[in-house]
Amino acid sequence: MDFNSILLIIQDKLPKDGASSIILKDKFENLSQDKQKDFISKLSQIKLKSPAFVFWVGNFLLGNLGVARFMIGDMMLGFIRLGLMILYYIFISLSLFNNNTEYPEFISVFMYLIISIWWIVDLFLVGKKLRKQNLEKIINLMQ
Repeated sequence: MDFNSILLIIQDKLPKDGASSIILKDKFENLSQDKQKDFISKLSQIKLKSPAFVFWVGNFLLGNLGVARFMIGDMMLGFIRLGLMILYYIFISLSLFNNNTEYPEFISVFMYLIISIWWIVDLFLVGKKLRKQNLEKIINLMQ
């Protein structure tokens, strides 16, 4: 099996810059025949995450809860996003049940803006970070 056929299998999980495939090809060609065969056999065993799945399920559908961050292993930001959503729901419920003050309503609108902007930014950043993690896994496997 040559490297081009391997690249076709994993291309959708790698960064889209094109440089990553060149780096991988150079590293693959510098390996001995035995190490190339070993790499090919181990490649199917490593867990490369699908950027499309993480985008649609983790980020698009459940992104406000920080699920995409949890899926790529970014636990701290995942917990921060989850905490922000919990606080948002607390302030929403306070503004609904407490009619004499506007502070919870103002805070909930402000938090909704933060959560929405962060969600939009993560639509772009999470996929890039995941693709970079996949590339690092493959490079580590070659060593």
